[in-house]
Amino acid sequence: MELALLAILFILFPGVLLGSEVLTTDSYSLSTVRGRSSIDLDSVCGRPRASGRIVSGQDAQIGQWPWQVSLREQTVHVCGGSLIAEDWVLTAAHCFNQGQAGVADVYPLGPGFYVGCGDPNSSLYAWTEDQSIYTVLLGTISSYPEDDEPREVRAVARIIKHPSYSAEEHISGDIALVQLASPISFNDYMLPVCLPKPGDPLDPGTMCWVTGWGNTGINQYLQPPFTLQELEVPLIDAQTCNNYYQENSFSSTGPAILEGMLCAGFEEGGKDACNGDSGGPLVCDINGIWIQAGVVSWGSDCAMPKRPGVYTNVSFYISWIQDTISNSAIEGKSFSPSLSRTPLSGLLLLLLSLSSAFFLLGP
Repeated sequence: MELALLAILFILFPGVLLGSEVLTTDSYSLSTVRGRSSIDLDSVCGRPRASGRIVSGQDAQIGQWPWQVSLREQTVHVCGGSLIAEDWVLTAAHCFNQGQAGVADVYPLGPGFYVGCGDPNSSLYAWTEDQSIYTVLLGTISSYPEDDEPREVRAVARIIKHPSYSAEEHISGDIALVQLASPISFNDYMLPVCLPKPGDPLDPGTMCWVTGWGNTGINQYLQPPFTLQELEVPLIDAQTCNNYYQENSFSSTGPAILEGMLCAGFEEGGKDACNGDSGGPLVCDINGIWIQAGVVSWGSDCAMPKRPGVYTNVSFYISWIQDTISNSAIEGKSFSPSLSRTPLSGLLLLLLSLSSAFFLLGP
């Protein structure tokens, strides 16, 4: 009788007898499980359902960049970001710097350099690590949509900066993950962007697109209705970009463009990301699928000759992104019922009491 009961309990509650956590395996490294089925992100990412391009530097169309999000501090847009899973957003680490000035940040490379975060229309530059003051706006092409316009707003559950990032130095690791307090449901206006994989042809000269709600020029603020802007720019190899920044620079003799950074823009300037675009995605169309190559990080003024935009290279940090999200998913999964932590002696007592009950009750 005891063996029969033991077999039944093992079939029904394997975690009870093993005393271990029962985990499910996700179909994709960035899929998350929160009481719902996991989604294979490879089957949905990087495929906007709206088509057509607009002239560079002009308004984007609704649904054209469905992964674009606005990171907000007390309802004010401060940075861009990209949706990469149901409840994860990729952005720049410097978006959460304490004491960040937003508009006039000085980059260590010399005078005139800035880290392009912050809404210049706002006086709210008291930056903090407290995630409770942040929200994420999704599903809209306006950073300040009207009440009757569709959009989603999510609270921020967790902010995870890359461990190599230093707010004092701004040298490397300018990348962060933001976990939403609750997952969104993918639709025409909210879809994840694909992350790069080994072998993706993101070579110099590849034409890519950067999007954001930042300045449209030096001291030129984005005007109502605050429509998302898009700009097509070519990737630039690191050595050429470094030479540009070293030319007529007040920086030290060290390189300006480090491992983990990439550049995009034009030698003659004129087109570039700018203040308020930080954290937003630089995406490239690879065989019909949109891949995020970079995260808007820093620059020298905006659209200056031989001062292209500098982005965090997503492919360089892809292992950290995947590991961070996977570890967070494991931490957040529920354990088996409380009996999974019952000592073995307790289980034996349970089995004995059940067997006694069977004998007392009879056939």
